[in-house]
Amino acid sequence: MIDQAIAFVLTQVHDPALSHPLLEKSIKNSIQRSKTIVKRMKKTGDLYLYLKRFNKEPDTSNREVYEEMKKLGLRTYEDLLSDFEDRFSNGFDEITILNDFIVGQKYTSWDIAIFSRTYDVQSGIYIIPGKPKNKAIFIKATLENGKYPNEWIMEDKELKYYLYSLKGKFDPGYKVNQAILNSNQSKVPIYVFIKNDTILTFSGIFEFININDEEDGSKWFRLRKKDFYIIDTPITDEEYNSTFEKKVEQSKEKSDAERKHRLESASKKPEVIQVITTNYKRNPDVVVEVLKRAEGICEDCGNPAPFLRASNGSPYLEVHHVLPLAKGGDDTVENAVALCPNCHRKAHFGI
Repeated sequence: MIDQAIAFVLTQVHDPALSHPLLEKSIKNSIQRSKTIVKRMKKTGDLYLYLKRFNKEPDTSNREVYEEMKKLGLRTYEDLLSDFEDRFSNGFDEITILNDFIVGQKYTSWDIAIFSRTYDVQSGIYIIPGKPKNKAIFIKATLENGKYPNEWIMEDKELKYYLYSLKGKFDPGYKVNQAILNSNQSKVPIYVFIKNDTILTFSGIFEFININDEEDGSKWFRLRKKDFYIIDTPITDEEYNSTFEKKVEQSKEKSDAERKHRLESASKKPEVIQVITTNYKRNPDVVVEVLKRAEGICEDCGNPAPFLRASNGSPYLEVHHVLPLAKGGDDTVENAVALCPNCHRKAHFGI
């Protein structure tokens, strides 16, 4: 539905305005900016919330755009709203929510700007509004370039993140800085996104530790990542496995006595965590052709399949993509091999 909703807004408002020969360039620039926002929408409810804000008392710039468009008989967001509600009200429940942001998943600045309803991709800190308190604080952290580059103090665990500054003044009293300072007391989570070019990877939920001063007058927050065991946030399968492996390595570094002591007090029933898995629509013909080629023999170790499938009695081999699909590999017979379970695990995790 979102594609139809976007097309409706563009054809009714933006396209006629942008092609009108008498509309001033400055007005067209404002309309083009709003067109960019509309085209970035992913959910119909988010688009509706954006359109509704123009039905309130407009600011000076919005009023100028509105008046110029009305003079030329062009349709505005205000004019469109009633028709939009009639056509697309079934999709108004489709809005971005906090749990749509999954640890380890990639996003854009537009995803955050739309969710925060600031529609500003230039900010580094976003306060996500809510009642009776804010829902969250979103931080975009660039780890290179710039006069004040943020950096990992401990890789993927502790972050050095510079305060918002204005004309070189790092004032903790600025609204967004104050929100981070008070986050532990207000129990508002800090969502950290690591920015690489235009891509933002959701690193996890962090907590404020302290503020540190530099000799040049700059200030930075020390932020520490919270354990995924204690956060109620979805996490990608890859992120879960990577973090769990790190915890296994940390456990190995402890003494036997310490580990056994923890086991004595540990819960015997594991807690549930929401893990999100992304999969590919694989071609079943590739699987059949690769298994036929193998004729029941592992194409790595050369041994026969270790057992027969209970479902149909065929030799049990697993089809593995040499260059993984996640890394751009093709779903073709040429890029796949039939492996026994042992060799398949070795292909993924072995030396």
